[in-house]
Amino acid sequence: MHITLGQAIWASVKPIIKIYLIIGVGFLMAKMGILTVEATRIISDVVLTVLLPCLSFNKIVANIEDKDIKSVGIICLSALLIFGTGLFFAYVVRLLLPVPKQWYGGILAGGMFSNISDLPIAYLQSMDQGLIFSEEEGNKGVANVIIFLTMFLICIFNLGGFRLIESDFKYNDDESAARISETTATRPTTNANTTSTGTNKSSFSNGQHFFNEKYTARNSVTEAINTNVNVNANANTNANMIRGASISSQPTSSIDPLSLSGNYANSMIKKPVQPKGRDTIAYIPSKGPQVTSGSNALENQSSASSVHSYNSSESYNSSLDTMRVRRTASQPRAYNTASALEEKYLGEKYSKNISLSALEPIRSIDMRALPSQNIHHLIREYSNVDQYGNQRRNSSLVGTDMNDERSMTSNSTLETIKTANLTRILTSDATVSKKDIETSGESLPKWMKKFPLTPLLVFFLKNCLRPCSMAVIIALIVAFIPWVKALFVTTANTPHIRQAPDNAPPLSFFMDFTGYVGAASVPFGLILLGATLGRLKIGNLYPGFWKAAVALVILRQCIMPIFGVLWCDRLVKTGWVNWQDDRMLLFVIAISWNLPTMTTLIYFTASFTPPEIAEPVQMECVSFFLMLQYPLMVVSLPFLVSYFLKVQMKL
Repeated sequence: MHITLGQAIWASVKPIIKIYLIIGVGFLMAKMGILTVEATRIISDVVLTVLLPCLSFNKIVANIEDKDIKSVGIICLSALLIFGTGLFFAYVVRLLLPVPKQWYGGILAGGMFSNISDLPIAYLQSMDQGLIFSEEEGNKGVANVIIFLTMFLICIFNLGGFRLIESDFKYNDDESAARISETTATRPTTNANTTSTGTNKSSFSNGQHFFNEKYTARNSVTEAINTNVNVNANANTNANMIRGASISSQPTSSIDPLSLSGNYANSMIKKPVQPKGRDTIAYIPSKGPQVTSGSNALENQSSASSVHSYNSSESYNSSLDTMRVRRTASQPRAYNTASALEEKYLGEKYSKNISLSALEPIRSIDMRALPSQNIHHLIREYSNVDQYGNQRRNSSLVGTDMNDERSMTSNSTLETIKTANLTRILTSDATVSKKDIETSGESLPKWMKKFPLTPLLVFFLKNCLRPCSMAVIIALIVAFIPWVKALFVTTANTPHIRQAPDNAPPLSFFMDFTGYVGAASVPFGLILLGATLGRLKIGNLYPGFWKAAVALVILRQCIMPIFGVLWCDRLVKTGWVNWQDDRMLLFVIAISWNLPTMTTLIYFTASFTPPEIAEPVQMECVSFFLMLQYPLMVVSLPFLVSYFLKVQMKL
């Protein structure tokens, strides 16, 4: 088959147009507020746990055979060469050009790992229309890309490649954390009726988590909320100026401080400490809460409202549980909550009280009218550490007693699986850290834990349980055993077995399922890529860093493709492959040398970035580095493909 130069150029440019249109859709959806940071992470987890494994299994089983074992080995070797070459170029750039010390490991990861997943698959699926490659060749090319993806997963997760990114972050030491906590716990607080410090110390010892003053919503509100407010039962107090109720010196409620992130605030009311006695709180939705001491309750003066009474030992706790809201970076309603609490506790507009509707999370459809989310929301969603390097705990879970009777009744096997650390690691892309390596193998016998490599080996095996990795492992086993493969598909090299009533293999329905579901993997992946790029923003760059970023991008997308062409030529000359039977394999290897840096780099960087950080140097470097690559890929990849088709493949 012979094609003209114009046909070769158009065949190489057309897939780029499709890819960038899909990326543009994701970019626009992020700007419109349709695809929020939370939604992006959820869809990303769906792709990783369901869609991509289905695509991997379907393409490998259908297109890889036992005779392709050599091709799999060549792909693995080529992947190691690509990663090693990128790592070498990144190290040279870091050595010769200005790079901030806070990104020494990040630039190595950025040079080493490329986006070997959605981009090459989308490119191949646009070239299998018959002009260049047949549909069968295109499917086999997708299977080859998935082998590349498996090598990527092994290097970044199993072998701990993410540690390059984590090594850039230096957190505050534990002594500073203890000193700050002690200072905060012993700070005296005052009250309209009483002054107490001992009670506040006890509330801190009960596990309350307080944030840096820099991120606290209105210090006066915070101090007032965390003060144990006591109301004298015999005092004549306006019902709308109620601050709390107590019979003894024990606190009746403890509320977390409100914290603001950007233009939005988040709030949460913790489960109160149950007091002794029989205090009754009468809640009037239209008039605000009213309190009495003992068994007598204040009567509502308005006949249009109904009174809801709660016993403090049971119903009061459950009512506060229903008022607990999720802390997300995009809940502007919490700002109104902060204002209402300030008015309630500090007393300027006492008649305006908080209602249950003010504590409800904002609806996702209403968020579209708000300013689009940015990189700070991305950090808040993906960050897994606090400023001391400790694992962040969801504030809505703070104070929850997992040993109480209600929790024990719901602690089923499914709940145990959902809350396990292994589930956290396997169902998301940026939740692992050095601590996960160190804690691996803790359940093993003591004599096994004595070996220094035991944690590394256990961590490696854990990551083999990732859905995509498991799908590839199972698919390769099926593909390399002909009589097992015959249960799923029928090819010229599979043995004849008894067919199902529809003359199809007995397990062909499983191939139908994986093919149907897996087809959504690539479009979703590109849309998420566009949404991520839409939130990146170039901040205050390190002086001269732009030179290093530009140099590394040029090396990756202009120089490395030359090495890729030379490597393919060497494979042919050594006799490992040939242009007639393995041209799709050679094509996949060639374009894999020209791919941009992995998008997961931004997620890993955000996961190791504390939300409290004032200057996220690492995120600024990653954002600038990623944003440079995709404009250049519009030119570099079509040029490589056109050259490879006309000169190397001689079409």
